[in-house]
Amino acid sequence: MARVWIAMSGGVDSSVAAAQLVEQGHEVTGVTLQLLPEGQRDDTCCSADAIQAASRVCERLDIPHHTLNMRDVFERQVIAPFVDSYAAGLTPNPCIECNMKIKFGELLAKARAHEAEYLATGHYARVFVGPDEEFWLARGKDTAKDQSYFLYRLVPELLRHVMFPLGNLSKDEVRAEASRLRLPSATRPESQEVCFIPSDVGSFVEARAPASGRAGPIVDADGQPLGTHRGIVHYTVGQRKGLGLSGGPWYIAEIRPERDTLVVTSDRPRGAVRIVAGNPVWRGGEREVSAMVRYRAKPVPARVVPEPDQLTVHFVELVDGVAPGQAVVCYDEDRVVGGGVVMEAKSC
Repeated sequence: MARVWIAMSGGVDSSVAAAQLVEQGHEVTGVTLQLLPEGQRDDTCCSADAIQAASRVCERLDIPHHTLNMRDVFERQVIAPFVDSYAAGLTPNPCIECNMKIKFGELLAKARAHEAEYLATGHYARVFVGPDEEFWLARGKDTAKDQSYFLYRLVPELLRHVMFPLGNLSKDEVRAEASRLRLPSATRPESQEVCFIPSDVGSFVEARAPASGRAGPIVDADGQPLGTHRGIVHYTVGQRKGLGLSGGPWYIAEIRPERDTLVVTSDRPRGAVRIVAGNPVWRGGEREVSAMVRYRAKPVPARVVPEPDQLTVHFVELVDGVAPGQAVVCYDEDRVVGGGVVMEAKSC
């Protein structure tokens, strides 16, 4: 049996994951991270209420529980880059960054420094060793809850120190197990929102980056002015409602932050058939995959051509809703073979 740290949010998933590890005979320590400023929200995975909930679960399981203050590093490595990216007209995914930089970066390093062999979480994903004796990340059994999309940057040297106890369970099975064990979190509701955003994204970013809330022009594809917007952070590519323009319908085709400009078109965006992704993580050479550009999006068959600093993904059909800053994640059946951050999306 192994010495395992488990990241605990106070919710049902991490609680049952901890219980699974205890029943398997591991030496388990529960760890909850303080990430948000004091007094900010009490309904998220890293709030003061969540810390208390996690502590009660650990008491029920008779395992140690520790709280680690990572507010400063969370601010520097997750919140600030998110604000900068969003203010630049991108659509970043802060959960991916939190997983890589906080949970499987800072926290895993602390676990290893304290002689823990593994860091476990309540993610619905799996780790397995393939015939090539390499560690691979794979989808969780419950396809409706699978969270491998948020974990695609986990490389083999990290995966060998990671456990996902819920990988082969469904959400219904997890709830039933929590009830069976009478865990305090059995009926705790799930947190579905970005933990550090107390209201809408645009208002949050504008408060931290006031220039992003500056009014600017709305123009058509030929540069002809059509109206004025209230700040680029309040709009996304493909948006139709809330533009305040006559005629139309109008769709946002492009955001140009350097000019505080929205470019609109009267034609519904065609979608992307080819994207270029930067900051890639990739295993192997050119290959056929199924690719996702959003969490819970429909996987689309594609061919990926990798280069040292980017991936070019050629889809077999048009894919809607692709915007710079999103993550594209690629699968070979259930295995994650890599992904990257969308830089360009082309319809031809």
